[in-house]
Amino acid sequence: MESTGWMQRCLELARLGSGSAAPNPMVGAVLVQQDRILAEGWHRAAGGPHAEVECLRAFGDGAVPHDAVLYVNLEPCSHRGRTPPCVDLLLERGVKHVVIGQLDPFAEVNGRGIERLRQAGVNVLLGIEEAQARWLNRRFLVSVQNGRPYIVLKWARSHDGFMDRHPRSSREVQRISSPSTDVLVHKWRTEEQAILVGSRTVLNDDPQLTARLYSGRQPLRVVLDREGITPPGSKVYDGSTPTLLFTTANRSELDAEQVLLPEDRDPLPTLLDELHRRQVRSVLVEGGAALIGHFLRSGLWHEARVITGAVFFEQGTVAPVLTDPPQRSWRSSNDRIDLQMNQSPESKWGVIPDPSWLW
Repeated sequence: MESTGWMQRCLELARLGSGSAAPNPMVGAVLVQQDRILAEGWHRAAGGPHAEVECLRAFGDGAVPHDAVLYVNLEPCSHRGRTPPCVDLLLERGVKHVVIGQLDPFAEVNGRGIERLRQAGVNVLLGIEEAQARWLNRRFLVSVQNGRPYIVLKWARSHDGFMDRHPRSSREVQRISSPSTDVLVHKWRTEEQAILVGSRTVLNDDPQLTARLYSGRQPLRVVLDREGITPPGSKVYDGSTPTLLFTTANRSELDAEQVLLPEDRDPLPTLLDELHRRQVRSVLVEGGAALIGHFLRSGLWHEARVITGAVFFEQGTVAPVLTDPPQRSWRSSNDRIDLQMNQSPESKWGVIPDPSWLW
């Protein structure tokens, strides 16, 4: 198998950390000798062993063959964080050949790992399947390079273009997508660190904002409620998972950590800065038309996933419309899902995998 094939295997392993590795990047490692896998590993969770460590542990305590090649999709770290530097381990174990997908832009690494390896006589090849590697870790890259979370907008629209039906008869979520698509959405929730809605969504739909239909990490629930109109008995305040409330008024009666917003400013920069300070790399925005529209107008988004269901509402809240055609479209039961990337420079990744690879 060629280098690209082994790097593809690294990426497959790295994806196993989706929903658990953050705020760290997703990384896989494969140790190969003459087209034969000697060991594999991947980074399972922040604070745990990195992929290179897992791989060499799986190999065992014996000497690493001089012609063995270690493939890893992200530059090995050269600094001590929660765990020791991976570069030190590679040198101690006598690894002589390393193939890397991409540089780690984190300030304490960013080429230093490769430099140390080369200075020690290790043969390093960089940039194999780099576009795929960057796409996989786009959340981490945006967070590190741009100082704010990666924003995924998600909304569902009826076949005739409405987000809900008017008049509303009860305070509950109005179903648009099919049950199988609902499971997919809950999978998406496990893959992002936070899920954000506005006050009107809480007031009208009373959503739980949890991943109940798919096994994985529960996202941090984030509510933007400047006017303090969300009812105390709302499900987002049930204490089942943490909730972070952004508001201009102290709501001490709510079971939620609160961040006070300036009253006379756009709340999104403050919200995104605070989430970045907390090392939240990505946010799934499932708000209504007002919040989604605010993100679209501000340009503070990276990816939009639009679900069009088979139901007809005839009248209601008009769903946002993206002017550019989607980069990917596919079917989920009776629904159509469109993937649209923001065309700003930081969102032009150059490669968007087939949905079967991505989800």
